[in-house]
Amino acid sequence: MELIILFLSILVFVIISFLWKGSDLFSPAKLFTFIWAIVLFLSQLKLSYYQFEWDSFSWFIVLLSLISFLLGNFVVYTIYFQTKIQSIADGRIHLMKAESLDENKLSLGITALFLSYIISYLVIWMIVGYIPAFTYRPNITRVGWGIFGFGLFIHLTPLILYLIIVYWIKFKIQTKRFLFAVYFIITFGSFFLLYQRFSLVIGIILSLVYIYYGTTKFNLKNFFLILIPLIALIFGLSTIRESELFVYYLYYLSNMKISIKYAVITEPYMYLVMSVENFAYAVSKLQDHTYGLYTFDFLTALSGLKHTLKEHFFISDFPHLLSPFYNTYTTFFIFYRDFGILGSFFFPFVIGFLISHFYYRMRLRPSLHTISVYGMFVIIVVFSFFIPLITWLYFVFDFVVIYMVTKMIVYNYQERLDGVFA
Repeated sequence: MELIILFLSILVFVIISFLWKGSDLFSPAKLFTFIWAIVLFLSQLKLSYYQFEWDSFSWFIVLLSLISFLLGNFVVYTIYFQTKIQSIADGRIHLMKAESLDENKLSLGITALFLSYIISYLVIWMIVGYIPAFTYRPNITRVGWGIFGFGLFIHLTPLILYLIIVYWIKFKIQTKRFLFAVYFIITFGSFFLLYQRFSLVIGIILSLVYIYYGTTKFNLKNFFLILIPLIALIFGLSTIRESELFVYYLYYLSNMKISIKYAVITEPYMYLVMSVENFAYAVSKLQDHTYGLYTFDFLTALSGLKHTLKEHFFISDFPHLLSPFYNTYTTFFIFYRDFGILGSFFFPFVIGFLISHFYYRMRLRPSLHTISVYGMFVIIVVFSFFIPLITWLYFVFDFVVIYMVTKMIVYNYQERLDGVFA
């Protein structure tokens, strides 16, 4: 009960801080604390029989990971402590005055990414022979839909949707706006048929971050217009994937303690708590370490060594699960799995430091480029309770693409910005 009160108090304090005048909704430390206060509070309610009482070592590793991340944030904060940073409102005005985007390069970037996506989509369709939405069990067939190499370009979906939204905001050329609307519908619709949701969520979050920092269009109305479909995508697509009985099926599958009358909360609750439950349980049971195999997953996957090493050393991707139906461990488990306690301190600290560094870089010199890069880091923070996005090949690929494309689009920005601040 004491822990429930503690995490609830932290959550209430962070929510109140969001309401302070001039507060930044996407400040890394504040956003991270908000996310994890929710997760830890809910995890202590123990609404499922799959959950367990954590021992002291589990608590130590979980809290070490979180505190190390925040410590990385704090170190960067001290570096910029005496630096004058403009308010978000002033940053939006200065950005609108100073930023000049190359419309032709933005159009070319959108078209190139769209063609890469649609060609890869068609190639995979022809080779695999089906689209998940048109199969008898789309929730199962979606898992095997993809081919290494071409599959990377399928994950360009969020970047295409995001850059089209940026174009609609920044430019009024009607013929291209119509063409890109067609691109948007085709990309969204075709990806939706794959019965996958995460890339669509990434696109929504990127757009929300850009609207918040880069325009004067952010208000509570627009926030909820984006938040509602975001929640629907995260928690609603599962119901579509199966049937109206899916909610009750998931309730029994999750071994819930609560009455079936409240079965609707099963999916959001279990997705929020089971990753950290698996994390806490696995660290107390793990005997061997894998020394970089998972921390540098994107490199081993790209080199082709990933599956070879796992087969040779008989390594399971999902050790010590509490339930076979929930197989995620948060962002931080891989660092303990690879390097033990040292990994749980060092890597979260570095990630927290880097994210905070790019946050201040964006606040000091806001542009489409710096906002987009920080938007990718916001996604890492938001889903840190769930999956280790920062190590996945397709996410690293998307990160590199958005970095390069937005860098190319921003035209002569530095000189214009210096003129505004002079």
